[in-house]
Amino acid sequence: MATQHFSRSRALSEGAAEAETLLNRYPEISEQELDTMIRTFTHLPLLDFGLLAADERLGGKLDAFYADHGDKLRPPLSGMVWAIAVPVLIVAIALIYSAVT
Repeated sequence: MATQHFSRSRALSEGAAEAETLLNRYPEISEQELDTMIRTFTHLPLLDFGLLAADERLGGKLDAFYADHGDKLRPPLSGMVWAIAVPVLIVAIALIYSAVT
């Protein structure tokens, strides 16, 4: 079966392009660059992350980066709580409103 290569649907954002540059050099980066890379990956839009993850040239480097620093890349618990609590609160208010009217 032939391998198909698809062009990117759009260019990477500025942050993702910087992360790609650092990822190409990983693990040969400074502590400051590592901090920048971790900070960038925690705020990277999903589409940009998908474009980086789909790049065959970066696969091994991305795997190594996540193996070494994946614990620092998880979303903060408070953000997850808000992401769950807000929709639940909206549904609860809607149910109470419909029960009263």
